Amino acid sequence: MIMGSVQFGVVALAVLARWTSAGWFLLLGVLGTLGLAPLILFGPLIYAGFRAPHAAWPLLVLADVLLLITALTLADGGDNGMLIPILDDQKANSNTGELVHRIGTLTGATYLLALAVLTVWMLAA
Repeated sequence: MIMGSVQFGVVALAVLARWTSAGWFLLLGVLGTLGLAPLILFGPLIYAGFRAPHAAWPLLVLADVLLLITALTLADGGDNGMLIPILDDQKANSNTGELVHRIGTLTGATYLLALAVLTVWMLAA
């Protein structure tokens, strides 16, 4: 029960971080899929928070950290260039922004892998 509440908080923080640099990709991802994309990305994490055994909690914490790093570093496309929550507009459209975006892409892919492993673990338990 405690870890489920933590997952709600982590997802809320990730959504708030992404909302600070909302661009076209975010709008298309949410509106274009009628909210299905966020449900697929966050739903299993919240469900696992309530149903996962204590042995799976380290994997949940890893997924939480990866999700928050991804939310803060993944670039979104805006009318005037990249939008990254932890960088201002000038830095986001420089080499630093490209490096931060690569980090966000890598942590996002790793988050999806951790989510898949967590889902398999939940189905097996």
